[in-house]
Amino acid sequence: MPENSFQEDLNFLRGHFDTHVLRNEEGARVAVIPGLQGRTMTSSASGDDGRSHGYIKYEAFGAQELDPQINLFGGEDRIWISPEGGQYSVFFDPDVEMSFANWRTPPFLDSVSWDVADKDDRAITCEKQATLMNMSRYRFDVKISRKVVLLDRATVAEHVSAEIGSLSVVGHESHNTLTNSGSEKWNQETGLIGLWSLCMSKPADDASLIIPYRQGDQSELGQIVEAGYFGELDSSRLVVNEKLGLIFLRGDGDFRSKLGLSQSRALPWLGSWDPQRNVLTVAQFSMPTNAAHGYTNNLWEQQEHPYAGDVINGYNDGPNDSGGKLGGFYELETVSPALALGPAESYTHMHRTVRIEGDRVELDAVAKSVFGVSLDVVESQLVVQSA
Repeated sequence: MPENSFQEDLNFLRGHFDTHVLRNEEGARVAVIPGLQGRTMTSSASGDDGRSHGYIKYEAFGAQELDPQINLFGGEDRIWISPEGGQYSVFFDPDVEMSFANWRTPPFLDSVSWDVADKDDRAITCEKQATLMNMSRYRFDVKISRKVVLLDRATVAEHVSAEIGSLSVVGHESHNTLTNSGSEKWNQETGLIGLWSLCMSKPADDASLIIPYRQGDQSELGQIVEAGYFGELDSSRLVVNEKLGLIFLRGDGDFRSKLGLSQSRALPWLGSWDPQRNVLTVAQFSMPTNAAHGYTNNLWEQQEHPYAGDVINGYNDGPNDSGGKLGGFYELETVSPALALGPAESYTHMHRTVRIEGDRVELDAVAKSVFGVSLDVVESQLVVQSA
């Protein structure tokens, strides 16, 4: 079945929500919905009739009632709050088992409309005031301001340190600012929270997430990757290539799997390659050299080390323990440090998404520049095992 163009998706979205389009004369387009927390829903690298890059769950828009767990509309860049699991989680009520049946998304991240503070053809800023309660019954009064910015080709080329040539490119950033709007300083004993950006993409049988990592001795840096979130993965799903310094995760949207990299292993970029659509994705983010309070741990368990969590996550959707699946997609996710903010203090997490498509030879050169390997090598890593 043919996929929608950007304009077709835009027409669909505008049938349900006010949708603001960022655009430039180079053909880049980005659709942002203030009514869905200012999330970037989708983008195009080649004008209104170009490919629509973001994952959109169309049937969620026609639902008669809101889902109490999550209303998964999709989105190429949406904001989240960590931690998702553990005794300081803001996704579970106090005194419940951490199972999928009890998991629910705070409404201000899911179904609540945000206010537009400013907008023009190249940027839009949305914001919202909210209250969160964690599993340990600590209350957070917060304000989040989210600015989405469309980049030009020259800026994208500079960020990815590669020649773009004749390739079609769209790059956009979200600058997500969390402010403590309460009267108390947040502390580790009652729980800290952080910002979390998620880039949802359309799945493909042969799509691969590509995650570089900091190489070094395990006794000093710890394990390379945490991949046991939902069970062990075989080599058709996950490959850690220590020679290349790269991790590969299949992005077919049909097997629930997740990986995470710690502060000692993470590098400030990751990406994916979709041979079916001929799209190379690069995600970059602001990763501070020092995280005084660590990173929140998102594992769904009572945690011994709640601030030894991930900086980067890769997620592939698939059937969950309740039998269904959220939609079928994969995600490139980046996380801020755990934030011990005092009253009126703020922190900004930047997440950048770049989609590049066009001639394979030119795409191959970009892949080598960003990830250090050719597209042929990427495609050779995750091999489906014979029965």
